[in-house]
Amino acid sequence: MGTLYEVSGTTGNISSIRNYGSTQWNKAIASTAIANGDDYNLSLQFDPVADKVADGTTTYDEMPLSYGIDLDLTGTSGTANINVDSVNYLATFDTDLATTASAWVAANKVTLKALGVNVNDYGSGKIRFCATEAVCNAITISNVTGNLAGSLANGFTGGTAAPDHFLQPYAGKAYENQRIQYNIRVNLNIDTGSTQTLRLGLRRFKNDSLIGSTIPLTRNQDDTGQQVVFITYTANADDPFVDGGFYFLLENDSGGAIDIDGKTGFLIQYYYQYPTHF
Repeated sequence: MGTLYEVSGTTGNISSIRNYGSTQWNKAIASTAIANGDDYNLSLQFDPVADKVADGTTTYDEMPLSYGIDLDLTGTSGTANINVDSVNYLATFDTDLATTASAWVAANKVTLKALGVNVNDYGSGKIRFCATEAVCNAITISNVTGNLAGSLANGFTGGTAAPDHFLQPYAGKAYENQRIQYNIRVNLNIDTGSTQTLRLGLRRFKNDSLIGSTIPLTRNQDDTGQQVVFITYTANADDPFVDGGFYFLLENDSGGAIDIDGKTGFLIQYYYQYPTHF
């Protein structure tokens, strides 16, 4: 049951409340080769708007497919300005690049989040950003003193910002302070061939860590279709799905190259802890 009705006030006004929302993407993708030993983020095949399925997406609460880009710090001393959305935020070298990145994120995370930019300390001197495509591609770093600097690239493609993860909106939403449960269906096609085993994993975008365990997929000589269902949740405003989001990583450790093509899709259904007004 997706919609309930609540009578409120002395005049008997009726307002709708909902138990769940849903967002779906679907696309017939071109043949994509994945070499043995390579990983592939399935989100990269989709346009955040053009490939959304209206029938599988509720009008009142959509899950965004978001853009990301990484800043890898370099250098051994000094300061640098990291410019985000036309504002400079000073980074100061401290001990090593990992400590420098962590301190910058801690100092600016709340301010940037209020501006719609999620930022996470990835580790090893890497800062991972989640924002709109335009904001991600406009981020720069410029040396001020010493030799502290860095380079920007998408962590999955090596190029400019790409739609590489799904981000859970939370602050200011009708269900803020609730738990959210997800049922997520992923379907794809692996070209037929000799029997080989691959893996599909649900991962946190903020640091690429695995949620639960990977699910084995088997290529065979008869059928191309593959389907996996993940069940997971968001716990609170500090949850990794709110800070950074999640994505689906296909890992080819089969011993040979494989190709994916044809119909590929994600259906993300999310259930609110309590019936919720929109």
